[in-house]
Amino acid sequence: MYGCSRVVALLWVVTITQQCRLSIVNDRTNLRLKVDLGDVEIFNLSRRNHNNNRTSRSRGRSRRKLDPEVTMNASQLITSKGIACERHQVTTRDGYVLGMQRLPHHNSTHRYPVLIIHGLLSSSDAFLLNLRNESLAYILYDRGFDVWLGNVRGNKYSRRHTSLDPDQRDFWQWNFDQIGQYDLPAMIGHVLRVTGRSKLNYIGYSQGTVVLMSSVMQNGAAVGDQIANFFALAPAAYVPNMKSPLRHLLSVSDLIQRYNEFFNHDEFLRASVTVSTWMGKFCSSHPKWCEMSLFWLVGRSRRGNLNRTRLPVLLSHDPSGTSNQNMLHWAQMLMRRSVGMTYYDYGSFWMNFYRYGRFTPPEYDFSQFRVATYMFCGRSDTLVTLGDCRKLSRIVPNLRAVVTVKGYSHADFIFASNGMKNVYGQIIRHMTSRP
Repeated sequence: MYGCSRVVALLWVVTITQQCRLSIVNDRTNLRLKVDLGDVEIFNLSRRNHNNNRTSRSRGRSRRKLDPEVTMNASQLITSKGIACERHQVTTRDGYVLGMQRLPHHNSTHRYPVLIIHGLLSSSDAFLLNLRNESLAYILYDRGFDVWLGNVRGNKYSRRHTSLDPDQRDFWQWNFDQIGQYDLPAMIGHVLRVTGRSKLNYIGYSQGTVVLMSSVMQNGAAVGDQIANFFALAPAAYVPNMKSPLRHLLSVSDLIQRYNEFFNHDEFLRASVTVSTWMGKFCSSHPKWCEMSLFWLVGRSRRGNLNRTRLPVLLSHDPSGTSNQNMLHWAQMLMRRSVGMTYYDYGSFWMNFYRYGRFTPPEYDFSQFRVATYMFCGRSDTLVTLGDCRKLSRIVPNLRAVVTVKGYSHADFIFASNGMKNVYGQIIRHMTSRP
């Protein structure tokens, strides 16, 4: 999931710069700062009201304690629920060391283990942040599944390499093509070796769906034959009609890259304990503001989907970092008009020719993606719109079902307290009914 703290701040700057009207009105007794986005007033601060309420708000904040789960890592979140946690490290063929967590059922009666992969700027934390009877990883574990959580290169659990340092620019020269080419085969292979099984069930969320598609289409049967079922939550392989303000961030990602190149920095939104703690405190004191920010980014959830008391925890664990190049690849995806995915464009005919043997990046061949696929689309999702999700489903050869979830935004697939009723229960039924 996209991190709401620094992402929201950055988006405010970009959005205001591009299309907002800012006005300051001073009528002697009342100073007002007003920001208009189009015809919608987003922000209207009054100095008088602010001063009158400052004392009462600060007193309320001082009485609130920070939820300890705000600063817990994945292993701590798991063990805090009374569940054993195994930590695994996997090294890819190109040298990246990836962190994984396992909720072990060594003698599971289910035929296949489950591997769950997170979205852009996120980590395995995303599946552990709700209550035990509401979070995907816990729900699967409590129903007897051997659950594995993966982390792709560059996030807070996967910032190691056999020869490179994260402070070196070469560490960050990758995008989701390389995640599919190297990270997924390494994690899938590790799970199967440890468990002794021939296949696994794969659940991907947002970018987590894209990297499996990329992996199978790049590696062929070597990866595809190891996947029993693929459950795609908010699949983001086709996003030209994105309505979220995140489109503004992607549209200026080239400018962000140039800025970071000037300062010799290629990491994008690194995880920060300081920011996480601040976000937890802010959302404890201002849950409505945090909820509105989340809706602004990913779409408005139906009333009752989110447990507002969990917002300090839900929104404090991201962003977890990625590379600038990966963000540029997503910007290129946003510009794509035809349904499907294209490899990363290096911006130079000669660099593309060196990489691909042609002057323009090739398209992914979806006819090669033959994994049994179940897609879940949110009707209120503004990142992966319902129309884009349905168009993508039409080019997936072995599609078993497309499920449209009413009232679900992009975040609800991992954050909604009613996920078992609307999504996870169906996944469990498919995993237990198919061989």
